[in-house]
Amino acid sequence: MLFGHDDKIKIFKKLVSENNLGHAYLFFGDAEIGKCLFAKHFAYFLESDKFEIGETPLIDTQFLRANEKGVIGIDEIRNLKRFLWQTPLRSKKRMAIIDEAEKLTPEAQGALLKIVEEPPSHALLIFIAAQTQMLFPPLLSRLVQIYFPRQSHSEIKEILIKNFDVEPGKAEVIANESFGRLGRVLNNLASQDRSARNSEIETILEEKILALAKKNILKNAKSLSRLLEKQALLKRYNLNPNLQAKAIEVLSHINE
Repeated sequence: MLFGHDDKIKIFKKLVSENNLGHAYLFFGDAEIGKCLFAKHFAYFLESDKFEIGETPLIDTQFLRANEKGVIGIDEIRNLKRFLWQTPLRSKKRMAIIDEAEKLTPEAQGALLKIVEEPPSHALLIFIAAQTQMLFPPLLSRLVQIYFPRQSHSEIKEILIKNFDVEPGKAEVIANESFGRLGRVLNNLASQDRSARNSEIETILEEKILALAKKNILKNAKSLSRLLEKQALLKRYNLNPNLQAKAIEVLSHINE
């Protein structure tokens, strides 16, 4: 879900409705403030006419991120070019979202410059970066630059209270510690929620193990072994709680 940036939502909706959308943008600003999330919402808007992330996968958008070497190289740009030159299937645009554009190699930036200078009419590129000076001036000069500021203390506090049912006092503390980065706040909330659900799963596991052991430890040895293994994995990794709950239910009935 996207919070804030209402002014930009209005602007981009208007650009689309008036058929004035450019072909290359740079979203820049500090980390964890929603630049990439906004771009993803916009991609869904172009494909589904709703400024929200839907359940249907995007088919006319490609995300470009650093490879295993920590860079975005010329090979990635060659593949991207083939994608952009194809006809859109659902959207009016074929979009490329280049996250952490600072990691583009000089060769990759050179190749992108040629694409930006002579793009197909249906191509749209969105570069995402923290600092504009990390891009070569010739490329930077051809991008429409959109600044994403940090959100105010009051905005973050209001979002937490209205959308996440956070108690006002706690919301005040969280907002004070956020440094205007809503993404950081939401990631921390999600992490806390996962930890709480994992704790619940651990309790369910212990109850299942004790119940099977008391019932007939020999007869249920196979189920107990699997559940104990599941317990060890849960402690080692941050596993999906919903999937683990289903797995536990299945494993506890292996011998039945």
